[in-house]
Parts: sequence; structure tokens; C-alpha cells
Amino acid sequence: MASILRRETGQREIRYRAQVRIKGYPPQCRTFERRKDAIAWARDREAELKTGRGAGSWAEDHLFAELVDRFEAKVLPGMPRIDHGYRAHLRWWRKELGKYFLKNITVSVIWECRERLLREKGSAGRVRGRATVNRYLTALSTVLRLGEKLEWIDANLVRKVGKETEPDGRVRFLSRPEDERDSELVRLIAACERSECADLADLVKLALYTGCRANELLSLRSAYVRVEAGGFTLPAELSKNGEARFVPLAGEAMAIVRRRLGRTDEEADLIFPGRDGAPRAFPRNAWERALEEAKIKNFRFHDLRHTHASYLAMMGATASELKETLGHKTLAMVGRYAHLADDHKSRVSARLAAQVEWWVAKEFRDRREVS
Repeated sequence: MASILRRETGQREIRYRAQVRIKGYPPQCRTFERRKDAIAWARDREAELKTGRGAGSWAEDHLFAELVDRFEAKVLPGMPRIDHGYRAHLRWWRKELGKYFLKNITVSVIWECRERLLREKGSAGRVRGRATVNRYLTALSTVLRLGEKLEWIDANLVRKVGKETEPDGRVRFLSRPEDERDSELVRLIAACERSECADLADLVKLALYTGCRANELLSLRSAYVRVEAGGFTLPAELSKNGEARFVPLAGEAMAIVRRRLGRTDEEADLIFPGRDGAPRAFPRNAWERALEEAKIKNFRFHDLRHTHASYLAMMGATASELKETLGHKTLAMVGRYAHLADDHKSRVSARLAAQVEWWVAKEFRDRREVS
């Protein structure tokens, strides 16, 4: 369908903007000084696209929306639940590219979408960060990989567009009593225990003790818990890396799970039950009130996972141990905690040096006393 828009320039000159919109193709636009030239161009361009002369045969091509439908029906249900954030990303891509034929999604089209993602504000009302834009591109790339397998496209062009350079991984953790007198750790736990939300303190403590993500804990069921083994096993569909993993429980963490397993209500299968037998929603308001009461800024619930890993690194845990406890597939993801482990090594080395110096000095003192 073609449209002609009359426009007046700053110099009071008249221009005519012709636009052609054909299903499966990007909008085609061009500006002319004369209206009849705009009409002629729009008519010719529309005919070219409809007959396939403008961008190849189109009668047997597939729309991007068809590929997204196939992905959501066949692939997404088998992915870990944590990756179902793809749905929000795919809604954006469907809105932008849904009416395009796959053959018309070029590198330049994807590049323009990437630039738009960087300029737009997301659902939180803030301009999207580079890491967030990369997650959108990852979702698109995953869908286009399905297109390659189906032989609907020849190549996944996201690889040619490339991704944004991300800042170093964020490591925000709660200060400890040994770091400062009135530590963030103590203040947060106290605020959570005073919260009107009965689940908040347990949820926060389990996140600290286990390093699990919020959705993993909220989806935890009694069937996953193995008290005799001292922990619980997260099934593959709940784990971000798609592999089942064992999470140990000790001390207060085990006491919390045992107590919640001892409930007699109908929804006792879920450790954190919600309504109608579903996992409870994350207590966002209670969490934010607890942070405000504890006077803790720039801290997210996911940072409890960073706190767990940071404490382990400062206690001397190796990269392999961190990888296992966090459930990462590679060591690369735990590199952000390396400097904390180095700090621990420096402190250990300093203690050793002080001890050796004391031993040597004591030996000389003993010799002098004997002589």
C-alpha cells in the first residue's frame, strides 16, 4: 500500500514523501519535489515488490512472525524456565520484524534495530544498557538458528552484526561485621526479620547461604530436597545452564528448609507456596522496604548471589569451587571474583610472613637468653 505525504520545508518549499508498505518487506520511502513523481515512483516500486523484482521471489517465503511462533511452540518449552525471559525480548522483535519476510531481514535491518534498542527506554523507564541489548540480540540469534535448521534462511545474520562491549561484571556484595561495625549484612537480616512478609527473611537467608537465584528458590519443591544428603537438587528445567545441580544446605539454611517442609497446609509441596498451587511471586515491595529500612543502596536481590560467591572467595574458595556452587558451565563466569580470592591470598601470605618473623625473632631471643 502506497501513501503520499505533503510536507513543507523550513524554506517554505513543498516536498512529497512517498512511502510503500508491502507485507514482508521493510517500508520503502523517497522524497520528491513534484507530487506526480512521487506517485509514479510509489506505483512502480509497489509493482516491483509485488512481482518479486524488487527483492527476489516472495510467494513461498516465511514471515519472521511464523518463525517466532514455531520457536515458542517447539523450542521455548524445553528451555530452562529462567530463560523464559526470552518471551519479553521476542515480543519486541515480533513488533519490529514480525511482518518482514525472513529474506528481507538484512544486516542493516538488524543493526538499525540494535541502535533503536540502545536509544529506547525499557520497561523500567531507563535507557537500556549494553548488556540488556545483548540479551535481546541473543534471543534473536537463537530464533534465527532455528530458521537455519529449518532451512528457512541461509545464515544467522546476528553473527555479522556483533554485540555491544559489556562492562566488567558487577560484583556488589554486603559488607560484613569484620569490614565495618554496623555492617550491611546485619542491617539487612534484621530488617527482613522485622518485615510483615513472613517469607522474606527465609528467602534472603537461603539466597545468602546457597547462592541460588530468586526464581530457583521460589520454585523449590519438597520433592527436590534430600535431607539425608544435606541439600536439594535443582532439576535441569530450573537451572540456567540447563543441567541439574546439587545445592548443599548447612546450619540455618537446613533448619529453614526443614521448618518449611514441616508445614501441614495443602500447598506443602512448595517451599514458598503462592496462590492456586503456583510458586509465590517475588515479594518486591517487602524487599524494597527492607533495603530502605536497612539504608542499603544500589543493591539488587541477585546481588545476594554475588555476596555468597564473594564471601566464599574471601574465605579462600578456588575458582573450580565457585564454579560448582554457582552452577556455571565454565570458569570464565567466576573470573569477576578473582581479585577477592587474591585479597584472601595476600592476607594469608601476610599472616604467614608475620608468623615466620615471630618464629625467627623468638629463636634469636631464646639463644640470647641461653648464652
